[in-house]
Amino acid sequence: MVTRAKRRLALLARAVPLALAVAGAAIAADAGWAYLWETVWVNDRPLPIYTPPTTRPAGASPPLWLPLPKDGEKIGELVFPAQHVRVPVVQGDSWADLALGAGHDPASALPGQPGNVYVAGHRDTVFRVLRLLRAGDLVEFESPYGTFSYRVTWTQIVPPTDTAVERQTRLDTLTLQTCWPFDYFGFAPLRYIVHTRFLGGPSPPFMA
Repeated sequence: MVTRAKRRLALLARAVPLALAVAGAAIAADAGWAYLWETVWVNDRPLPIYTPPTTRPAGASPPLWLPLPKDGEKIGELVFPAQHVRVPVVQGDSWADLALGAGHDPASALPGQPGNVYVAGHRDTVFRVLRLLRAGDLVEFESPYGTFSYRVTWTQIVPPTDTAVERQTRLDTLTLQTCWPFDYFGFAPLRYIVHTRFLGGPSPPFMA
């Protein structure tokens, strides 16, 4: 009995380090995949790109974002200068859209339109950068009409049922959303919100 028990303990002693090594390798592989997805693959994949009309009525400023972008079309890129990160933004916020990059909520304003531009992205891929943002950081939205600049003002954590953060605002702003906690395993239960204020953008007539 003693010999059998010792054998079991010896097997267990060998199995535990092996299991820990496998778990560590899996975590490292996941982190590496997320890094490649965010910094290499997601910016290199071909996406349908929204292109504004090239013809304009004589003597009139062209309307912004008409016709409206289609789901899955790339409408621009979010640039985080301090973090040296660029993130493609597509129209739509379905699971399929968020697999392509950050997704613009079609019910919210588009850059250059009055109100709240609302963009969501996965915490473990394109919006890993949100954990690094601090008040005062610059965020730029490069669009077919030019670059719109925003300054981070504050962040908050809300339940997914809190839709107040998605509401349209009197002032022009950009709101970014991802899931929280950042390192949660599985579907994270809360939402991390980054609020900004509008700094400026291109003046009409907008150049396509």
